[in-house]
Parts: sequence; C-alpha cells; structure tokens
Amino acid sequence: MKRWSTLFPRLRMTADQQAAFLAMRTPTRTRLLLGSVIGVCAFYLACILLDILLLGDVTLLALSLRFGVVLPAALLLIAYVAGDHPIARKEHAALGVAILGNVCWCIILVSSHNPAVLGYFYAAASFQMVVTIAAASPFRPSLIASLVIFVLNYTAIWLLEGTSGMYVMQHLSVYLPTVGMTLLVTYQLESEAIANFLQSQENEVLKRELSRQNKDLARLSVTDPLTRLSNRRGTESELSRLRLEAPQAMENAVVLIIDVDHFKAFNDGYGHGAGDDCLKRVARAMRRALPLDAHLARQGGEEFLAILPGTDADKAGIAAEAVRRSVRQLGIAHEFTRDRNRHVTVSVGAAIGSILGDSDFQSLVDAADQAVYAAKADGRNGWRINERPTVAQDVA
Repeated sequence: MKRWSTLFPRLRMTADQQAAFLAMRTPTRTRLLLGSVIGVCAFYLACILLDILLLGDVTLLALSLRFGVVLPAALLLIAYVAGDHPIARKEHAALGVAILGNVCWCIILVSSHNPAVLGYFYAAASFQMVVTIAAASPFRPSLIASLVIFVLNYTAIWLLEGTSGMYVMQHLSVYLPTVGMTLLVTYQLESEAIANFLQSQENEVLKRELSRQNKDLARLSVTDPLTRLSNRRGTESELSRLRLEAPQAMENAVVLIIDVDHFKAFNDGYGHGAGDDCLKRVARAMRRALPLDAHLARQGGEEFLAILPGTDADKAGIAAEAVRRSVRQLGIAHEFTRDRNRHVTVSVGAAIGSILGDSDFQSLVDAADQAVYAAKADGRNGWRINERPTVAQDVA
C-alpha cells in the first residue's frame, strides 16, 4: 500500500465492515483503555505534589478538585469501561473525564497568585497527549477533544497571574507542535489499524476462495467431465468410504458393468457431438433408475460401472433390468446397429460377492465383465448375472 508522505491513506469501510472492526477491537481496546485510565488517573492525582510545591496558596482547592471531583469521576469511568458497553461510548467517556480533569486543573492555576503558575501552565500540553496518545481514541473524537481542550487552555491562559501576549505566543510555540504531532500519531495509528483489519478480511476472503477452489478441484479430480458421474478415481474413493463406514454391506454387494451397444458405430455415424450427448442422456437415465445409495461411475469410453452394497441376486436382476429399460425408453435412434435393435441400448453384466478387498472387487468386476460379453453374445439389450445358474433375461 502506498503512503502519502508518512501517512497511511484513510480507507473507507462499509457499515458491515465498520461493525466487524468495532467488534474485533473491542476486547483488546477495552483492556488498553482500562489500563490507560488507571495510569493517567494515578499520574493526575500524584500531581497534587506539584500543586503543593509550586502553588501553595491553592492547596485546599487543588485537593478538593483532584480528589473530590476528578477521582470519583475516574472511578465511575473505570467501572464503565470494565462494563459491557460499546467501545465507542467508553472512548467518549474517557475523553470526557480527561476534559473534566483539564477544567479542574485550569481552575487551580487561574485561582493561584503565585508567579510560578506561568511555568506550571506549560504542562497543559500533557492533557493534549492524554486525549490522543494515552487514550488512543479514534482520530475524529481525539480531534474534537483536542479542540475543546485548546479552547479551555487558551481561555484560561489570559486569566493567569502575570500573563502577557509574549507569554501566550511562547506557550503556543510549545503547545501547537504537541497538538499537531499527537494528532498525527492518532491519525496514523487508526489508519494502520483499519488497513490491517481490511487486509485481514481480504486474506480471509482469499482463504475461503482458495478452500472452495481446492474443494472444486478435489471434486473435479473424481468426476467425469462429460457425464458428471464419478470416474475411476472417484470409484476408488467411494470404495474406501464404504469399507470404512459400512463394512457389513460390502460383504454382499453387486457390481454392474454396463456397456452401450454399438457405440462406436453411433459415434462414427452421427458424429462425436451426438455421441457425447448420447452418453450424457444414458448416464442421467441410469442414475435415475438405480437406488440413491448406488454408486454409478463412467469407467471410460462407453463403459459404466455401478456398485450396489448390501444387495442380493434378486435385487441385482431388478437393478440390471431397471438400467436396461431406462436406456431403451430414451428412444435414441441408432440406424447403424446392423441388427434388430434400431435404438441405443445397453448390455449389463452383474456379479455378486464381497468387495471388502481390492482383489475381491477386481474379481467381481471381471465376473461382471464376462457377464456383459454373454449378454452381447445373446443379441445385446439384455443382462446376465455371473454368480450362479440364472435364468437369462432378454428383451428385444
């Protein structure tokens, strides 16, 4: 971020950002403000020693104002700052007590007839440092408090014993640089705090976006881009999940291998665009036909794989027939089959057994693959189960 001179630029915040900024800084700011109030109050009360030493003629007045007025106000402020109140109100209350302390101090000095009062009045700059650096309030309240204190001090200065125009000019030469530098520090501290907050918010947004993109990449890595079904890697991931979460269901599962009949002829005859559209429609139809807990994936080309955990032979036949029928009912014309089927169809092979281990799963895949070849040998558009002697099912 570029600076203008030594200053941070003032960054604007939305209403939501402002609320979040206040919420973020409230706990830390409350602790710091409480410490500052206690420290400044102790220093202010300790200055009674200077009052007694330099302005002995107003000792009683100094004791009354410092301990009878400012101390009770400071104690109330400490209780208020420690309470559950908006941080902005706590800061305003702290500035108010600082101004009250300045008023009492001015009354003490104006009431004294001791010549030492002129030298003592140079301490007026300390109140400026209290409302800016010690209180560390936001720039705008600090600026307003500084203007109020400036008016108070330079009204009181004309009432001091022995004051003159030259003295006022000399005092201004010390006071004004203090005002300028402390306000500059307040401005810069607030600007840096806002800039750091906005940067942290931007970093959080970037982290969330990066997390989202990583999730998208992870999802894409296990997804077939054409059909939006799982790919081989997705199948491996699903097998791992099922083996961990439902091992009993994996002991008796059905694996279906589904192959689109005469797909190469369809691709060659109608073009790859039509072939891609055909595969997408076939994938959607099969997904609707299978149970919700079934895993359906594209193995590559026109071959698909389905896993149905916790399924027996009877349900395997029902699932295979549902898949076959759903594709045939799409009614996708296919004039290049060179057989009795003039529409896009599928041949389905099923195998039943345990898939708890990788070798078990591969054995079922091979068995289901053999069943596909058997279905194709019988004229396609049918299904076979390679598990035990089963009545063949064909539909023309």
